[in-house]
Amino acid sequence: MTGRQEPSAEERPHVQEGGTDLPGAEDLERGAGLPPAWYTSQEIAALESERIFRHAWQYVGRAEQVSGRGDYFAASVGDVPVVVVRDEDELRCFVNVCRHRRHLVVEGAGNRRVLQCPYHAWTYGLDGRLRAAPRSGREPGFDPADFPLLPARVDSWGPFVFATLDPDAPPLADFLGELPDIIGRSGLSLEGVRFQRREEWTAAANWKVMIENFLECYHCPVQHPAFSAVIDVDEDAYSLRGYQWFSSQVAPVRTSALEGRGRKPAYEVRGAVTQAQYHYLWPNFTMSINPGPPNLALDVWIPDGAERTRGFSEQYFGSDVSDAVAREITEFNRQVGREDDALTDSVQRGLRAGVPAQSRLLIESEHLVVHFQKLVRAALTRPEVDASTRRHRP
Repeated sequence: MTGRQEPSAEERPHVQEGGTDLPGAEDLERGAGLPPAWYTSQEIAALESERIFRHAWQYVGRAEQVSGRGDYFAASVGDVPVVVVRDEDELRCFVNVCRHRRHLVVEGAGNRRVLQCPYHAWTYGLDGRLRAAPRSGREPGFDPADFPLLPARVDSWGPFVFATLDPDAPPLADFLGELPDIIGRSGLSLEGVRFQRREEWTAAANWKVMIENFLECYHCPVQHPAFSAVIDVDEDAYSLRGYQWFSSQVAPVRTSALEGRGRKPAYEVRGAVTQAQYHYLWPNFTMSINPGPPNLALDVWIPDGAERTRGFSEQYFGSDVSDAVAREITEFNRQVGREDDALTDSVQRGLRAGVPAQSRLLIESEHLVVHFQKLVRAALTRPEVDASTRRHRP
């Protein structure tokens, strides 16, 4: 307990630090997990949307999609639709909601000279300014300058575009920290891989359940036999490390797989990438690099209510990787994904039961789960800024 007075019923007692069913940060350090309600409550889901997904940098698309003036693509930052567009040499991002009746201004991707809402033809420039609103000249005091598209911040990391709704978020480079250097040590060049495919998916589990599953390989020897035949998941070989806003799992390829002994690998594991790396970037972005030829899989995990998740996966390969090898690695990733989905679906059913009230994590094998839960707890329990002093956010 923090010594605070007992919160009132209106103060969401299960969210406040003084709440009786929320572990303190020190309890998380000892392995006490978050309460089941944090994975099933609509109230918690709404708080996460406001306090997590409207503040953090999130991956929205590829730089190659907006390489020329007028190129655009629609995406989302959490549950907020956005549009990324190239205006001259400047990359811009806006909330993709018309200032008139809140219709989405654009969908999909392409190239346009202006951004025009299809509902009533309100038309915005590539700089977001309202250029035309039919019949607005009849409205006393109507000034188009008062109704631009709401801006969001946008930046890129190599071939990847990120956006945030928070004007006070740290620069993307600070948010990424050491992650680009760590990836470089795998033998993979982000500039050297090419996008191959994107697949959208849905899952019957809370987004946190799915991230937590990604963050530990304690389950790998039991649940991922093909994966464990390629990657050395033994306790002494599989490295886990948490940083400020991301965490990394790094492991060598098994010598038996390199030498062709034991179980036959699902694909050719010898190549330029000499170690496996699996990275998580707060709040909902993961990167998987498998040993072998240059390959990279991205996943974005978006809450879809309290007990479902939607998202997408993207596959990237080196330009000299054959289609056949790319298919083998893609299927390798899909198989791991199917095995993980069965696990997270089952965990969600267990959370829905609400008992036992307290879980117990193994700190040595699951400390990246602890790292993640501490980030979630900190985001949802920090004091709210007084509305009278808060800077405008979309």
